[in-house]
Amino acid sequence: MAEDSVVYATHRARLAVILIFFILLTGFLSSRIQLITIGLVSLSLVLGMRAYVSYMAASLRDLEVEFEHDPPLDAGEFEVRVVLRNRGLIPLGFVEYNLRHSPFIKFSKGATRGFIILPARSETVIRLICSGRVGRHRIGPVEIQARDIFGLYRTRTFKAGSITYIKIPPSYSVAVLRRLMAYARSLGLSRSRASGTGVEFHSMREYRPGDELKRVEWRKSVKFNKLVVKLTEREAQQNVYILLDSSHIMLSGPYARTVFEHMARAVTAILAYLSQRGDNFQLIIFGGPEMYGMPSLMRATRGFRVSVENISNVNFEEIAPGDRVESLMSAYKFLLRTLRRERNIVIIITVIDSQEYLEALLKISKELIGLRNIVYIVNPIITSYDMVGLPVWARGLYMVKTYGILRNQLNYSRILSKEGVNTVVVSSLDAPFKIARLIELHRSR
Repeated sequence: MAEDSVVYATHRARLAVILIFFILLTGFLSSRIQLITIGLVSLSLVLGMRAYVSYMAASLRDLEVEFEHDPPLDAGEFEVRVVLRNRGLIPLGFVEYNLRHSPFIKFSKGATRGFIILPARSETVIRLICSGRVGRHRIGPVEIQARDIFGLYRTRTFKAGSITYIKIPPSYSVAVLRRLMAYARSLGLSRSRASGTGVEFHSMREYRPGDELKRVEWRKSVKFNKLVVKLTEREAQQNVYILLDSSHIMLSGPYARTVFEHMARAVTAILAYLSQRGDNFQLIIFGGPEMYGMPSLMRATRGFRVSVENISNVNFEEIAPGDRVESLMSAYKFLLRTLRRERNIVIIITVIDSQEYLEALLKISKELIGLRNIVYIVNPIITSYDMVGLPVWARGLYMVKTYGILRNQLNYSRILSKEGVNTVVVSSLDAPFKIARLIELHRSR
């Protein structure tokens, strides 16, 4: 076959041609009509299969492929559909397909490769159930190849459909958000009670000239026989900057429960909490080949939406072992361009894995503290994420095996603390509550 041919003969076709040659030769030499007839019919069948596969090759070039999916769910399941449209007049049989996709995403139901038959002038839908996880994940293209019913000829592999990316935002529970609010209040960490502009009730006092009439409490005024007004509690607004590491070391852990994904969900809950509190916040995601950062401090729904969009843009395929120090310094330079000249809270969520990275983190922290900012290093313990879902006996063995990693992480945290940098060690369960506590500790100061 020529190099540019789209139809190839298999070993079966070669054996069939050799067999037909001997049948015809025997038939002509022995003048047996039956053998000649069998040989000619077999040869016609082989040539017919060759013509049919050639037609299928032409049809596969024009095959239309689209990717559809339901609204994606983090830590949940949703349907992905591969739609193949055959516009030709002849059905395409024995078409082998292979759906290419990111290795960081899994399908719990359905087959990403197999054989299908494409009826004429119709569409065929391959349905798959995807187990969602945070980030931007590639789906497509589809590699397709056709062959005849006897396996004599096959087409070359065609790629159909364009690459589609599924962006899955991190999920957070409303119950967690409520617990954050209750947690802060239960420890007395919520804002100081001072009258001023706000929405929550503070106290009542007698009416004074110049008070707004809308603040007059008419029922209470009738009860006390004098005009009284309602005072609201002043909001103590804060500026919170969060730097979230997305480097390769943050991908430790089981599927959909890596360090990065847990921290992404914790950060999402914290940002929802801050947006309800009326605080200003900025999220910067570093560690990969591309840095995702909000352009400036934002607040309320708009800021929350932009933050979630940035987290869902992280592509695990693009993350590879590299210079973590350089990535951290790039995020720091980006932060300095947007940092306000007032007291801010800076929270850096990262895993410390080397002395060089520790020194860079220490340098950044001291410079930020010198600019009168409050800095916290949140250090997720990798081993706590790797043990998620393991039985009790397996956790014990795993802790013994990874004792060195745990010891190094704790040592790095102690060094930062000795140097005067606030450091918090978190696990997969307490991260959002510890981060909320850090923020609320400074609200009234």
